[in-house]
Amino acid sequence: MAIHYSATHEQIACGRTGSNLSSTQDRAQVSCKLCQRSLEKGVAEPVRKTPSLAELRAAAKAAKAALVATETAKPTLSPRAVWQQHLEQLPGKNRLPRGVARQVFI
Repeated sequence: MAIHYSATHEQIACGRTGSNLSSTQDRAQVSCKLCQRSLEKGVAEPVRKTPSLAELRAAAKAAKAALVATETAKPTLSPRAVWQQHLEQLPGKNRLPRGVARQVFI
């Protein structure tokens, strides 16, 4: 006869019921295979090493919201102003002129 695991006197781990079932609270004495499996599942729960797809989507959504918040805070320059700023940062004065202004340096 198999010995079942029971944390309480009313409920057995494998789900069987009956008045003539022998049960114990000592894990070493359990001989019912279903009770042993349920004890193993309770002890060794799988640890997820990779995040779920829902967690990845939530993180991407939060990052996108943070990026939009930072972009709206700083003033945006027109493409012409950005190009002019880029030209001003070039080293030396021997660049070709851009636009309609007269050429000062060669």
